[in-house]
Amino acid sequence: MQTLFKAFDRLMRLDEDIASLALFGLFVVAIANVFMRYLFSSPLAWSEEILQLLMVWATFLGASALVRRNEHVLIGLLNDKLPAPVAHWNTRIFNLGIVMLCAGAMLFWGLELLPFSRFRSTPMLRIPYYWIHVAIPISAAMMLYHSLVRLITNDRLITDDRDVALPEATPDVATAKE
Repeated sequence: MQTLFKAFDRLMRLDEDIASLALFGLFVVAIANVFMRYLFSSPLAWSEEILQLLMVWATFLGASALVRRNEHVLIGLLNDKLPAPVAHWNTRIFNLGIVMLCAGAMLFWGLELLPFSRFRSTPMLRIPYYWIHVAIPISAAMMLYHSLVRLITNDRLITDDRDVALPEATPDVATAKE
């Protein structure tokens, strides 16, 4: 069972890698379009559609990665004024609760959008909007998963080497050694 959970967790961590690839693809297509437009006076007619697809996927999967790493937008004004145990529960209730509520709404409405997206396609490449809009429920499901893992593990992250800074690299430890 533990092996199955680790394999599923590894699959759910692909959000950051796929978002990074989409962002890189977005950069490459945009630069290629600029070169084609201004150097050869022949812009890539299909670039807008590919850029739209890549932007949506990079945005939604990037948001999922931020939820996993707990780097999404937080409002800490109230937490600074509360005692530590109360602040911990305030963070858990509002941070995880609001993220899970929004992810649930995204999942519901994203799934409601998909049947309508199948019948529309982009004008030039004829890519069904389904492949653009399916990023919404996929990322919402991943956000729900990451939030549930954080809730079940009591805010202890299941981390890999990319998520943890080495103690030698942090400025506090470096100055404390001197």
